[in-house]
Amino acid sequence: MLKYTLTPAQLKMNPGSRQPSAPRRALAALFVALVLLAGAPLSAQEEPALDEGDRPFNGSFSEWSLRGSINSSTSALRSSLGGEVAFRTSFPLYLGDTRLAYRLSPLGDSGPGPVHALHLALNIHPLYLTLLSEGLLSHFLASLHLELGVGPQLATGLDEGTAFGFAGSIGAGFDLPITRANRGQGLWLTATYRRTWTTLRTGPDQPRAHEHAALLGLAWRTNGVIF
Repeated sequence: MLKYTLTPAQLKMNPGSRQPSAPRRALAALFVALVLLAGAPLSAQEEPALDEGDRPFNGSFSEWSLRGSINSSTSALRSSLGGEVAFRTSFPLYLGDTRLAYRLSPLGDSGPGPVHALHLALNIHPLYLTLLSEGLLSHFLASLHLELGVGPQLATGLDEGTAFGFAGSIGAGFDLPITRANRGQGLWLTATYRRTWTTLRTGPDQPRAHEHAALLGLAWRTNGVIF
């Protein structure tokens, strides 16, 4: 019978080999902590017992929302106010949803006219599995989403008449139930930060009206898919 003995040099491992870096370990620990906190049995997070006829929220929904916005042109960081009305519907799971919105906002560096915009967005929810826990924190974590959007823009009221452009955007947001999420329908708080790049110019000597926007408002959400 052959015997094979490992030498001390072979037994010694490189401390840096196959060991996750400190940032990765910290990120993994934070993710685990958030998941555990989402299911923590805090009385402030617990949902009341379901009544007959209630439709629990399982991630599928449709909603109408009305939101105000604070906008800043990236070239001058000049703030202005705007608004948005939108319809949103989810996939059968909370993994993603789509939002179709109409926005009205002034843009530009000097004397901006109103800008009308249609915005179609795809929202991806990377922490959607935290919805398996119960509580307000689990709703918050599951609602966190990355937003990718596109749409046309039309500026009116300019000295040169009207201007047309096409925009793309990236953003992030969250939603929180204000009323009981498992009743079947109710009021939600919805918030988004959005960074927009556009081909739109509000004048011949003006830069493109790229934009930062923070949107906050209310949505009336109905649980379940619409088809």
